[in-house]
Amino acid sequence: MYDAITAAEPGTVMRSIRRTSLVGASVGWGVLAVVAAIAFIVDTGFDHTDGPVGRAVPPNSSLATSSASKPPLTLAEYQAVLTSVEQAIRPAMDRVVAATTLAEIDSARIDLAAILQKQWDYLQTITPPYQAREQHRGLETTVFVWDRLQKNVSSADVTKSNSCGIEAAQQAQVYEAKQDVYRAMKSSSYKTAVEGLAELNLKFGELMLPAEPVAPPVTDRRAANGEIIQRTGRRGSGRLRINNGDISDVAVSVTNGNPSNPQVTIYVRGSSSATITGITGTYWVYFKSGGDWDAARHGFTRDCSFEKFDLPFDQASDWEISLEETPAGNATTTTVSPF
Repeated sequence: MYDAITAAEPGTVMRSIRRTSLVGASVGWGVLAVVAAIAFIVDTGFDHTDGPVGRAVPPNSSLATSSASKPPLTLAEYQAVLTSVEQAIRPAMDRVVAATTLAEIDSARIDLAAILQKQWDYLQTITPPYQAREQHRGLETTVFVWDRLQKNVSSADVTKSNSCGIEAAQQAQVYEAKQDVYRAMKSSSYKTAVEGLAELNLKFGELMLPAEPVAPPVTDRRAANGEIIQRTGRRGSGRLRINNGDISDVAVSVTNGNPSNPQVTIYVRGSSSATITGITGTYWVYFKSGGDWDAARHGFTRDCSFEKFDLPFDQASDWEISLEETPAGNATTTTVSPF
């Protein structure tokens, strides 16, 4: 050992040096290493049973807020959580499906949004089983759809006119509004969460959603072939025969001007013929085709088309027209606005 300080020249800056035994040095460094190792374990949260548990987690996740304060649930306990979430949501979903008006759907979906938000808040307070952490994130995403459900639909743009120039029926609007809610709930996130939880033998989804809303029945009302739908004004000597070689039913209007106020309108079923008599003056021929004839409004309700023959007709002749398109035809038609 060197216990003495070596003499130096005057004015030299001195530093002290001390040499200790090798045994003492080994013990000293060993103690420091143990202390450092303990400090590392405490700081990182290393858990030998499940790897590092101090890793970063997404903000607003239950793993970020509650895993440090609550122990993870068992799979059985977590299944009870899943069931309780479904049971809380289901009554609000039943209200949506049972709604008969847009106002009722507005009320039901806003209530559903509030319940979903409450359940999402609840999911932030639990620590899922270690093996279900990724599935739990998917579950949180599934429940996090309340913001989409807080809009009103009674004033939404769901009343666009269809091809027949009429607004969709109230029944159809209600169905579309229900479908919007159902699609929001049964999103790709929902399907992923259900599949992921099933891999752990955890059940989710069957209790939460009722059966999908049923589409309103499609009606196919028809008038009789040759039935006169409208007739106004005086009669003349003109005669018009209509051959409808198409599969769609048509309503043919003879008019001296506005097709909405015709001399006469006749109904001709698909692959059928009919004749109009008593036509007066020079006239134009309009026709509309479609499905589901609404006698009250003198028009079809779906899949409509509206056309007119480009040249006028006169009562001095008997005319015959064929409505199917053919390369051998000699008359042109033009698409017109709904009438």
